Amino acid sequence: MTPDALTRRYVELGLYQGQELLVLDLHKCTRCDECVKACADSHDGVTRVVRDGPRLGHFLIAISCRSCHDPYCLAGCPVDAIHRAGTGLEVRIDSHCIGCGLCGHNCPYGSIHLVEESDAGLREVPKADWPTPGTEAVPGRKARLKAVNCDLCADSGTGPRCVYACPHDAAHRLTGPRVLELAEAAAAPRTSAGLWATVKGLLLGPAVGE
Repeated sequence: MTPDALTRRYVELGLYQGQELLVLDLHKCTRCDECVKACADSHDGVTRVVRDGPRLGHFLIAISCRSCHDPYCLAGCPVDAIHRAGTGLEVRIDSHCIGCGLCGHNCPYGSIHLVEESDAGLREVPKADWPTPGTEAVPGRKARLKAVNCDLCADSGTGPRCVYACPHDAAHRLTGPRVLELAEAAAAPRTSAGLWATVKGLLLGPAVGE
């Protein structure tokens, strides 16, 4: 893909909005789903990560909260249950959420999920079964609905578990501009050794003393 084509794709996907994109390097990813399992284990058995999504070069932008510069999901919540967490980047959904699904409908990236809370625990609700945006009641449904979202594992002490759990160093949380840099570097004609040095430098930064 040419640099111009990469830039067009980058803009089309809205990646410039992302401050904490979950990016999977498909040259390293073995599709083991440890990232998804770690997320589910950290959030009552319901993952906030889907190992699917658009690609930029050989990088997969997984379906997970992007911590957008201008989050569409924050607009219009009827009970003011969704917000930024102080000065952090994570988007939090409070316990008084009524499960109307408006935030999920507003998110253009499919990052917000609705779960059903019952005595049996949590169960993800397929989007086809979500209530009409802005309404709370669903005919025949007795269990409570609640919206959930990636919280960047801000309280874990280790950072995002999806990244921490990856056994192949394939998962990274990156800004949109950094993803574009990586994709452009990978697309440039280089020797394999030179390409690896460039990508490694972009991901890890300069070595100590440089």
